[in-house]
Amino acid sequence: MTIDPWVDGRIDALNEYLIAAGVLSPSSPESRFWRGTLNRVPRHLFVPRRAWMQPQDDREEGLIDRDTDPAFWYHTVYSNTALITQRGDGTADVADRSGPPTSSTSSPHVVFEFLRLLNPQDEHRVLEIGTGTGWTAALLAERVGDSQVTTVEVDKSIAEVAAENLKAADYGPTLLVGDGALGAPDHAPYDRVHVTCGVRDIPYAWVEQARPGAVIVMPWMPAHGGWGQRLRLDVLDDGTAEGSFHGTCKYMMMRAQRPEAWPPYPDDGVNGTTWVDPREPWNALDEGFGLHLAIVAPNLTITTAGWEGQEDASSAWVMRLRDIAHRDAWANITARPGQDAQVSQSGGRQLWHTMEATYMEWLRAGRPGPGAYRMTVTPRRQDVWLR
Repeated sequence: MTIDPWVDGRIDALNEYLIAAGVLSPSSPESRFWRGTLNRVPRHLFVPRRAWMQPQDDREEGLIDRDTDPAFWYHTVYSNTALITQRGDGTADVADRSGPPTSSTSSPHVVFEFLRLLNPQDEHRVLEIGTGTGWTAALLAERVGDSQVTTVEVDKSIAEVAAENLKAADYGPTLLVGDGALGAPDHAPYDRVHVTCGVRDIPYAWVEQARPGAVIVMPWMPAHGGWGQRLRLDVLDDGTAEGSFHGTCKYMMMRAQRPEAWPPYPDDGVNGTTWVDPREPWNALDEGFGLHLAIVAPNLTITTAGWEGQEDASSAWVMRLRDIAHRDAWANITARPGQDAQVSQSGGRQLWHTMEATYMEWLRAGRPGPGAYRMTVTPRRQDVWLR
């Protein structure tokens, strides 16, 4: 493959970043292989001419356009930047920020963190859920071979572009259009399952189609609505899977699991106050509290949290809660500096009281971090538990 002259030096710089960030090791054989794939599977072959950049640092978001500014386009593609490649399921322009992001290529940092967790080996059979632009499918094909990779994409138009990208890069994994929650039983059993979309409810089909000893990695996005967790599951010989959490991540949700629009918050409710600053549980979500909340109140979700202007022109920190299983349940918590927080919530299910009690329980347990929690998936349910 002829390397585009615009790429000269950029892949080496990206490799150096991944090593400095601790994503790849300078010495391990597996890391050396993944570093080499950046040359063999150039990312720019899988990025459209126009995309919306979301840098994973303090750079501003914005449009990249290969036709108008190729130097900036290549610089962005080979930096630690996520790229939105579709909005509104294809109904909105990629630069129209009013259109919700519906497909992307993740930042190299995140891509290689997940590949390192997946740890595919020679000749492993791999199922990928969410083809996107095709870059990770090509990386997997480079690792285990074209014939060993099956990748499933729900959006036909995205799949067509991915097929063109893969062909241009000289890769040919099996690319299916369909619902990734069903897996791909005709090509099972799998040694690895690589999920590239956010998942709240883990489809058992992925466990069922994997061999005992297989590994499944995914962005698990709990209902609370904060950042999710990188989850690695080991498939066991009794038809279950069990695993652990490996740091935060944020992904677009699997289309079948996207949250529905919430009805307006009512004006009536049970009013009261709390001494607990709602920013405390919010800031602790990624420290382990989010996983504890998933045990005690798996359907409780935080719809918004942050500073907001008030009618009296002051500012307050506001948290709003809902319950995905009981859509009439709600709570608003408003905190102003130096005052008790004001609480208004539905009478039947008092969501703030649940949040507050769960947070106190987590504190009494000694603030257990994400590494103290486990996930078990069975044919009938999934459970987070504190070991």
